[in-house]
Amino acid sequence: MTATRKRIGRIAAELVVGFGALLLLDRLLGTGGAFAKVQPNPLWLPVLVMALAYGTMPALAAAAIASALWLLHAAPGAAERDYLDHLFHLSLPPLLWFVAAVAVGEVTMLRTARYHLLDRRASVARRNVARLTEAFHRLARTNRTLQVEVATDPRTLGHVVATASRLGSSDPAERRVALAALIAMAARSEDFTCYRFAGTEARAWLRGASAMTRPEVLPDALATLARRRQGPIHVGRRADRPALAGIGVVAIPLAQVESGRIAGCLVIHALPFAALNAHALAEMAEIGGWLTPLITVRERGNATMIQPSGRVA
Repeated sequence: MTATRKRIGRIAAELVVGFGALLLLDRLLGTGGAFAKVQPNPLWLPVLVMALAYGTMPALAAAAIASALWLLHAAPGAAERDYLDHLFHLSLPPLLWFVAAVAVGEVTMLRTARYHLLDRRASVARRNVARLTEAFHRLARTNRTLQVEVATDPRTLGHVVATASRLGSSDPAERRVALAALIAMAARSEDFTCYRFAGTEARAWLRGASAMTRPEVLPDALATLARRRQGPIHVGRRADRPALAGIGVVAIPLAQVESGRIAGCLVIHALPFAALNAHALAEMAEIGGWLTPLITVRERGNATMIQPSGRVA
């Protein structure tokens, strides 16, 4: 609304200045007859300017003002010519001014509308280019990050094979170190604890390098839930959060495939929330598949496995 008022005020000021200057020039030339003897009549200049600058409506207003000035000052001289000729002489300039105002004004409005359309399209194109540029830079940063991660990732095939080969060592301590390294590579975190069920409780059996201060005994709520489920328990599922509160972000029940008995539970205590995607959870579920046979075979004599009381999806 404010912009429209400013535009109307600017147009009115330009009309006043334009026609005022023409009337002053008419007085200075001494004719005072609205340039009746000048061809083409200068009164059409404000009409043309308004039509070219602003469009039809301002041009029609200028044509109306010019026509009024023409009729007021060019009336004398009727006795010198025929009545019909005099009417034609009076009506022809205003008619031409109105026709010019409509014709030129409409062309100006079409041109202005076309310009605004192109300007909007250019703005959209600039925004799209900015988005594409940002997406390209984001992909480039992600690509560099992945290249660095691949180059520095210790989980190379050779490293995994070398670590796994240490599981056949005759030294129990060496086997535990190798097993902890494999779990750390698979879980992408060294903050984990592998609990084994012994009697009615689950006690810590293997720890990662960053989990030395974690609880020695698995909380009853999480132990009960682990006995009832074979899939990963994680904070991404709202129902699992109370059992994991204060202990970790992911718990993987370790169940034997043949008997369904629960040998233990692998708890990952710290992990970025962004890492809890479907692919990562599937990889963690695979950990239970190869970890359960390792801990049950190596420590069968010291472990008591609990038959699950029931399972939920």
